[in-house]
Amino acid sequence: MSKKTKKKAKNKTLPHNGHIITAAVFLILVFGMTSAGVISPDRKFSEMENRTLQQVPEFTAERLTKGDFTKDIEKYMSDQIFLKDELVTLKTTADSLLGKNYMNGVYLAEDGFYIQDYHEDTARVDMNISFLNTFAEELDSDIPVTFLLVPNASCVLKDKLPSVNKCEDQHATAEHIRGILSDRITLAYPEEALRSEGGNCYYRTDHHWTSLGAELGYSVLRQTMGLPAVNSFEKTTSELTGFYGTLYSKAPSSWAKSDTIKQVTYEGNDITVKYVSKGGDHAVPAECREIDGIPAKQGLFVKAPENTKDKYASIMGGNFALCEIDTSAPSDERVLLLKDSYANAVLPELCNQFGHISMIDLRYYHFEEETVSEYVKSHDIDRVICIYNIDFVNSDSNFGYLE
Repeated sequence: MSKKTKKKAKNKTLPHNGHIITAAVFLILVFGMTSAGVISPDRKFSEMENRTLQQVPEFTAERLTKGDFTKDIEKYMSDQIFLKDELVTLKTTADSLLGKNYMNGVYLAEDGFYIQDYHEDTARVDMNISFLNTFAEELDSDIPVTFLLVPNASCVLKDKLPSVNKCEDQHATAEHIRGILSDRITLAYPEEALRSEGGNCYYRTDHHWTSLGAELGYSVLRQTMGLPAVNSFEKTTSELTGFYGTLYSKAPSSWAKSDTIKQVTYEGNDITVKYVSKGGDHAVPAECREIDGIPAKQGLFVKAPENTKDKYASIMGGNFALCEIDTSAPSDERVLLLKDSYANAVLPELCNQFGHISMIDLRYYHFEEETVSEYVKSHDIDRVICIYNIDFVNSDSNFGYLE
């Protein structure tokens, strides 16, 4: 065989060998990942997603027939993928390198901000405001109702969004709400105040506002209520570092920078929090003791473990159906706070102003022992404050529990 013929034969075998190597590597990866997944213990909770993961489902003939077992086993396989968080982070990082800036409802915006997409659901907004209007109109006329409507980052930081985006205008939603709000409700809308501080008002990796944003928002609320500023206590702050929020969890990237949570405390203000209803998105804080059979603790903040991702829950320990707070603030007004999680960051300011605050979160307060209106009467409430962010009003389905 000539040298030329030998060379041709050799070249013909190279592609074949290359396919074998590629297939071998692929099989090693597949079997390696599968084996690792089988050997490694199942995770019970995902810090990345901040949720409980599916465990091995119980098998019964009835569950198999109904399809419940099949659904649960599929969810189990998805939740327990080996190195799932790392693989998702790798994919997001690769996508961002390819120029992709919108993933899972989140825009990767300027200065490292994750900004949640927004599209108005006018029917949902109208329905929720209608429930709020009816509730306010049925209260005694001497009980003032004030509504702090908080714009999200997509509104205040819209200049940081990618030039090509489909995010709708929250300011238009706010004006729509202003137009349909009952005369019994006074609106406080802090968009202009928040714009003055811009990016300092929102976390980069989370949908919530910062303590500074909450302070600015409360200032607008206080002035709307016609109340004076309170300077009875000395303000101090402490920091929680390494915070990666819910928006980061939707599109985790190696480039993301963590946030710092500033915890605001007013020294000398004696605050007692009672967790009257245990319903909520977290368990009652471990440091609680019982007062008259009700779990209670001193102060607004709980001890967040250093390795816990959900550091925003350091305020109150999360969201609960009903909490009652007593403070040593100079005002003896009894306030009912209807709230979402944005209100948690405003609590230091509210506790600085009012002597008693009852907090109801309609996501978890489903009438309990009495309706919200009945609670107002039985607890001698003097004032009602509502604190909701626009995206919440646009999407939540629990305002009907006001009826």
